[in-house]
Amino acid sequence: MTIMPSDLPLNPTGIAETVQDTVNEVFPLFAEIQMLARTGIRVSVEVAPSSIIATITVEKSAAYVLPALLAEIDDARPGTPLLNGQMVVTGSMCQGAVTLRVVIPEGWVSADELAVLTGTASFDTTDLR
Repeated sequence: MTIMPSDLPLNPTGIAETVQDTVNEVFPLFAEIQMLARTGIRVSVEVAPSSIIATITVEKSAAYVLPALLAEIDDARPGTPLLNGQMVVTGSMCQGAVTLRVVIPEGWVSADELAVLTGTASFDTTDLR
């Protein structure tokens, strides 16, 4: 690893080219996010120097996708509920490099049901007949 002094001048041309490359790579992703938005799923991605956090907000009309979505998330577990009553599931994807936060429609599941849905609690089937 090479450590560069922090007082080196920035290369504006190089930065501009990097921004252009990034925009070119993001455009196909934008089309996929638009397709999700039409089905009731919003995705926002925050990239920081040491982390990538994707927030996936599922609207009530798309709640049926949650079991399959949560099955794809590594270490899915109930997170801290939001003040408006919406539930949150946290986990990771892409070998743990991307932290995911799934916001679940208000009133769709209880905290106990969410724990069963994420596999962090077991379900008693004795009452099912």
